[in-house]
Amino acid sequence: MKGKITQWKDDKGFGFIVSDDNGEKLFFHISAVKTQGRRPQVGDVVLYESMRDSQGRPKAKAVVIEGAVSEQIIYDKKRIHTEPPKKDIFDYVSIILVIISSVGAAYKYIETENIENVIPFGLILIVAIVLLNRQKKPKEKIFSCARCRKVSEHDKRTIRAWNNGFLKLYCKACHHRWLAEQPNQTQYVSESSQGRGCLGVLAFLFILPITAGIKVFQWFT
Repeated sequence: MKGKITQWKDDKGFGFIVSDDNGEKLFFHISAVKTQGRRPQVGDVVLYESMRDSQGRPKAKAVVIEGAVSEQIIYDKKRIHTEPPKKDIFDYVSIILVIISSVGAAYKYIETENIENVIPFGLILIVAIVLLNRQKKPKEKIFSCARCRKVSEHDKRTIRAWNNGFLKLYCKACHHRWLAEQPNQTQYVSESSQGRGCLGVLAFLFILPITAGIKVFQWFT
């Protein structure tokens, strides 16, 4: 059967299709979508099989997005190469600000021995580090999973990993499988995020100059 997606909630992974034959509205879940080249979108023309759920409501299965099938075949044949993040004008400006503010803060403190005079330089340093740590977006909206080779769309998790220098990215299924194989690490992350309070602020004050130095070193290397 043929129809069109009229509603789609990407964050929840479900939507509704209206049939071209009789105008029937059918529920469908992302797990029923067979086209893996991209996520469904409102307005997509789809082919599907109609069925009824346990409560007798119309439901679509084996959903295929028209126009995306050939795209999926091409992606499956050729692995998508993920390029590393590239530096832009904001990176160059941020590096200059880090150097100037660090040198200026050191000189001002040696000259006056008053920590209050260093605060303006510290604020500039914070702004520069924030700019260096801003989230960029990959040129390609999709990537090949390093484990199963499945083509998937980038999400917040993969974009964050890509910004941190990881070029071997994993789809959601492989990522969840990896988490299931690393229960101790998940527990550690959960426990380590509790009870930091004021210690986090003190640690930030000590780590800030070190972070700036690391960023400068990474940029030049």
